[in-house]
Amino acid sequence: MLKTPPKIANVCVSHADSAPTCSEYLLVCEARASSLSEGTWHFSLESADGNPVFDAGDVDLGDLNRLTLLAAVRGLEAIDGPSSVTLLSNNRYLVRSLSDSLPRWRENDFVWEHFGRRIDVQHADLWRRVDHALSIHRVEACLISSRLVSMGTSRDSQPSVDDRESLGLRVDSPHRTPPHPRSSPVPKDQLRRWLLSGKPSAAVSDSRRRFTAMDLIESN
Repeated sequence: MLKTPPKIANVCVSHADSAPTCSEYLLVCEARASSLSEGTWHFSLESADGNPVFDAGDVDLGDLNRLTLLAAVRGLEAIDGPSSVTLLSNNRYLVRSLSDSLPRWRENDFVWEHFGRRIDVQHADLWRRVDHALSIHRVEACLISSRLVSMGTSRDSQPSVDDRESLGLRVDSPHRTPPHPRSSPVPKDQLRRWLLSGKPSAAVSDSRRRFTAMDLIESN
């Protein structure tokens, strides 16, 4: 059973000559579908330095998109007070709707015309709650994706070309030999710092940021 989330302490310091500086959180949202109409949702909330703040999940009705959206709603509503939140999800519907569709839905009061009738957009009840949370917090959504490239160190366990194609993996020409690893250690929280360091800039026209392997390497 889902427990009522505790209120999360949040300190927001305002300065006369600058925008308020609020606490930063990393919110990871995920869901698993056991059928077309039921599954589990889960979110984990961490502070910027990696300390766990709150973790919750439950079984609920809905497709995978609704379950993931429910995880985002629960996670955002668990934060008390204005904060800067980096939301991570592997669900394209959630991230793309947040950036592309939500502004349009908001203008139309979360309804759209369908064969002459005005009906609610899909999952309008949850999107209204998300929209309210976005009016409180600064939220940056990141779409996380991954692909299987290896099944182990043994040559026998490596996927063949046919296996890779069946798994939807892209087969390209051989890559160049990778450079020797640097001697300096790579901080474990480098990815976390990269995710939380993105701030809006007037000089950048595209709000989307591309993550590369170099972002994980500590510069000399």
